[in-house]
Amino acid sequence: MSNLWSLFKTTFINSIGINKIFKEKSNGEKFRSILIVPTILITLIVFEVLAIEYSKLLADGLKSIGFIDLLLVMSFILSVVIIFFTSMYKAQGILFSARDYDLLMSLPIKSSTILINRMIQLLGINYLFLIVVFISPACIYFSRVEISYLFFIYLFIVFLLLPLIPVVVASIIAFVISYISSRMKHKNLIINSATLIFILLIMIASSKSGDLVQKIIVNSDSITLGISKLYPPTIYVVNALINLNFKDLLIFVALSVSIFSIFIFIFNKSFKKINSKLQESFKKSNYKINEMNVSSQIIALTKKEIKRYFSSPVYVLNTIIGPVLILIAAISTLFMGKEILFKIMEIEVVDSMIPLFIIAVICGILSISCTTNSSISMEGKNLWILKSTPIRTIDIFKGKIILNLILIMPTVLISDIIFFFSLKLSIIELIWLIIITTIYCFIVSILGIIVNNFFPNLNWTSETVVVKQSISVIIQMIISVIIIGVPILLFIKLEILNIALFITLVILYLTLILTALLILLNTVSIKLFNKLN
Repeated sequence: MSNLWSLFKTTFINSIGINKIFKEKSNGEKFRSILIVPTILITLIVFEVLAIEYSKLLADGLKSIGFIDLLLVMSFILSVVIIFFTSMYKAQGILFSARDYDLLMSLPIKSSTILINRMIQLLGINYLFLIVVFISPACIYFSRVEISYLFFIYLFIVFLLLPLIPVVVASIIAFVISYISSRMKHKNLIINSATLIFILLIMIASSKSGDLVQKIIVNSDSITLGISKLYPPTIYVVNALINLNFKDLLIFVALSVSIFSIFIFIFNKSFKKINSKLQESFKKSNYKINEMNVSSQIIALTKKEIKRYFSSPVYVLNTIIGPVLILIAAISTLFMGKEILFKIMEIEVVDSMIPLFIIAVICGILSISCTTNSSISMEGKNLWILKSTPIRTIDIFKGKIILNLILIMPTVLISDIIFFFSLKLSIIELIWLIIITTIYCFIVSILGIIVNNFFPNLNWTSETVVVKQSISVIIQMIISVIIIGVPILLFIKLEILNIALFITLVILYLTLILTALLILLNTVSIKLFNKLN
């Protein structure tokens, strides 16, 4: 237990960057480290406020029709889905691609202790999601019904155990993919492809599951019981919280703990073997030097970035899903028309609003599909190698920016053309679409580099920490959403009717932002990068 606590404490301190606050000599580094916790807290508070307001509206609507209990059911199911998908992304990096694996295995620590610490890491970020998605609706539910304060004790127990089963399921899938790939040559390609295909299959199945859900609910005694059939533990949690049923709470506790314990026991036997296999690399035995290819520095840097990108499954899966979803949405309109987009978003079809809607959707997805917000951090302790080469700093930035553009630009342009034909847009609307989405691709790519220079994390042990949990990723997403959110908010509040004038002003607005970012990239970012050790 002492080893587990020591591991957990060390992992937590390194992930938050507490050591930098007290031991870093550079005031700039200290300031950036101090900002991490407040930024996370502010982000959490903003989402918490939004969740509370939405839960109030939903609770009042459900209570008026006598289905207030559905608030707990819906929040529980949503929590399980979010935990499952986030864990699918994170399991590869935390369980199988940690940079400190060799160091930890050389210490007199049981592999089961290391595995449990990894699982705690996997669970940690999910508790932040639960505070917003599950705890907030549950508190609103308490305020709308008459129930004992014992409810909060039950709620706390459910909160602690809720992630266990979905995390185990996600880890098993990651385990199977990693186990198969560990026996093959191109393991990273297999991991990336298999995980992406699995996620897309789940999304397709979810979109087709409407009729199945309806049949289950119709054939059940109540809506709550019908929805609970989709995920059986739901019925025990709901009964425990609504009726304060101690027996159902015990069943949920026993079910969650037993499944988690069995997984740890069985998986521990293969944990070391799979990680050791994944550390191996394959080399050609008949390597011969034939020709030496020469290319420019930027092309060479771009090739380096591409190889680094595809060598990290968590890096790929966390950034490539956005462009894939944009392309799938565009292709789906070829067969199902514009109705499929508006059906998904649950809004009414207004033909004059279609171009604006498509622009908002594409830019919104691009805001969370950025490789540059962690590309400097991904260099880690090897950054000195890159800095010691006779390459201009701006060219290093260009190589990282080009990688992001390669990933998103072709997909966006192809999707724009597909939308043009499938939604029967005019030529001027196509031009609007291409100009705005292209400018925004450059904005997101350059913004990511700038933010990562302000908030680098070079002392990571798991790529997941850099790609999913670093402060630069969070800040880049927030700023990107604000950039595209401002014109959307103004359009709604001011009830603008002249769409052509509005689009022209948006293009000018985005061009000014891009110009400002280019100035920052060539001045402040270069200075910050040169100071990095």
